[in-house]
Amino acid sequence: MRSLLAGLSPADIRTDPFPHIVADTPMEAGLYEALSASFPDFQRLGWPCPPERMPNNRRYELSAQMILDADDMPDCWKEFVAFHSGPAFLAEVEALFEGYWDPALLAALDGRLTGHRTGRRNLVQPGAHRIHQDARMEINTPVRDRPSSCRGPHLDTLNRLFSCLFYMRAPDDDAQGGDLELYRWRDGPTGRINAYDLPADAVDVVATVPYRANRLVIFPQSVNALHGVTVRHPTPHTRRYVFITAELGEDWLQSAVREAN
Repeated sequence: MRSLLAGLSPADIRTDPFPHIVADTPMEAGLYEALSASFPDFQRLGWPCPPERMPNNRRYELSAQMILDADDMPDCWKEFVAFHSGPAFLAEVEALFEGYWDPALLAALDGRLTGHRTGRRNLVQPGAHRIHQDARMEINTPVRDRPSSCRGPHLDTLNRLFSCLFYMRAPDDDAQGGDLELYRWRDGPTGRINAYDLPADAVDVVATVPYRANRLVIFPQSVNALHGVTVRHPTPHTRRYVFITAELGEDWLQSAVREAN
């Protein structure tokens, strides 16, 4: 399995408004087309129902472990999630962003992300792992009534090490909006930093990354890694992507903010 990070280097890192990489066509065309063609619909990630009964602009997911355990998932998907939720990928991420990791995160991990016991994220049976990894399919359901955003300005969960979005926009998806926005704090971290929808006047938009097929965005977690999704206009299409991540069992970022204040 070819890594999504193959060919990337620290020279690709953008630092405004926080360290991140945007990469186009990180997956070779043949494999990408196979993954895209077999991406499951809402009825597989949610429950069987007609399109008009689907929830409005809501997120649903299928974890790496669920994909690996499923009899109906093709081998290309099992190979993809097995690698991207495994220790070799974590080592790639660590090396790629060397020098950009939050000191509090490194302190929580004795100075490095690798060399710890890792396992796949499992909410039912978490396991005795130090680091919990995942490479999960995610969707945002169609927008049926009025324009809306599935997620406003926010930081990802405070136990996260990094976030990686691999966009898999369907070929016929002509929806407007649903792009990634990157922000900076207007007056520094304020209020509940773990809120999933921070006040609009607490942040400023710095960059917009359009939602496109075979596009990757990856960044380390930090108190400055603010991002959100732009308003998506009414559409029958599902917004599809893979979310790749690793987490600790504790909210290291919350502790870092308390110490800084």
